Amino acid sequence: LQYAEAGFLLKRFESESDFTKYHETVMEKPTMCVFESHRNKDYVSIDPSNIDDDLLGADDQFEVKYGKDDTGHQTKDVKTAGVYLSMNQPERSWKPHTASIEYSFKKKQDEGLYFLLFQLCQRDIENKGIEIRSSFELDLHFKNYDSFGNPSYLTAGEMKLPGMYLYFSISYALCFALWAGNIRNIRLGRDPIWTSPRGVSSRPSVHAIHHLMTLLLGLKTVTVFFEAWRYHSIRIHGHAEFLSAVYLCMSFIKGIFMFTVILLIGSGWSLVKPVLGDREKKMVWLVLVLQVIDNIAVAVLSQETEGEKLYEDWSALLHFVDILCCCAVLVPIVWQVNSLEKVVEAEAESSDTTDGANGDKNESNAITDVESENPTTAEAGRTLQKLKTFQRFYILVVAYIYFTRIVVYLFATMLGYRQTWLRYFVTELGTLVFYSVVGFLFRPMDDNPYFEAKGTESEAVEIEFSSTVL
Repeated sequence: LQYAEAGFLLKRFESESDFTKYHETVMEKPTMCVFESHRNKDYVSIDPSNIDDDLLGADDQFEVKYGKDDTGHQTKDVKTAGVYLSMNQPERSWKPHTASIEYSFKKKQDEGLYFLLFQLCQRDIENKGIEIRSSFELDLHFKNYDSFGNPSYLTAGEMKLPGMYLYFSISYALCFALWAGNIRNIRLGRDPIWTSPRGVSSRPSVHAIHHLMTLLLGLKTVTVFFEAWRYHSIRIHGHAEFLSAVYLCMSFIKGIFMFTVILLIGSGWSLVKPVLGDREKKMVWLVLVLQVIDNIAVAVLSQETEGEKLYEDWSALLHFVDILCCCAVLVPIVWQVNSLEKVVEAEAESSDTTDGANGDKNESNAITDVESENPTTAEAGRTLQKLKTFQRFYILVVAYIYFTRIVVYLFATMLGYRQTWLRYFVTELGTLVFYSVVGFLFRPMDDNPYFEAKGTESEAVEIEFSSTVL
């Protein structure tokens, strides 16, 4: 107490971006005290053994009640000055004693986005270079009321999250039922939900990648459901340790599956490529390791407090690993697109050589046909179609990464304290659209990009009829 003043301040901000700017300002100016307006009212210890250069006087009562008068730490404008709890009286606020404070936000102008700040403010003395460390246990209890007047332990911006995640879990469940039903119909020899756009009367083939996509969709459904349940439990009880642990485990498994499936789809693994090459295997292992590190960071951040050095370090590691994962899943797609482009060019050159004797006019038409919507052979048409599908998939993955990692973050900085739930809504909506489009592009069809035909169209149809559905 001779060298620093300690205290907690519950301060109001207009948005998360305003808090971020304020936090950066405090970090750049170590001498800045967040509870400066309360320091002239901050009476410290009355114990003579606690040498202090401040006025010795009685501190607040054991439980501070705001709004009665303007003595001690009282303030008339919580919106501007915040709610302050002093820690400068060891015989009342330090172990084995407990300091506590209570305040009811009854004024309309007091509503807003509040952040809890703890700081050791240095006193104006000569020994400014001294290092002071502190540790404490903090229990923060806050309670809101929803639109029906029921108490809720969620913030104003989180009250809609239980219902929102429940609706999304139902949406994913419907997608799962539609996808699994289509695969089941194919396995039983029935008509699939989606028919071939070319009108070829053949039975689509279900490959291993489709089963992994089914499992991923099921994991996503269960994960979102547990997220809804977790927020519902927090709304009622104020905590959900068990459900949070279950959700983190499900999120960990789902995250690994999602990046793995995207990587396998991008590499063309399945009927076109029955086994992965060495470089694809190395990329899969790299993504798995990065996902393990990523989820460890998520687990650590869920137990730490924003503003601590450990929190900042793990947060930086989380963002760095997430960017590496996003870049890693794009590499196999680029490899596959380049490979298909080389095949298309080779087929174009082969067509050029075959038609060379027919004159320059026929030669030009052959090359044009391979590169156009109407290639000259069935094999060239399938290769071109696969190339276009993987090009669309690459654009889709890049758009999803850009949207969920950058656009959503920028969008969240503009939200008010009652609209913070929209950040999660937009993220889940984008993810649902991404899953739906990917599932539509790579659905089990006779002309899907994983089906590789050899020879003429008649031979392709014959192979499709004789293919075995696993």
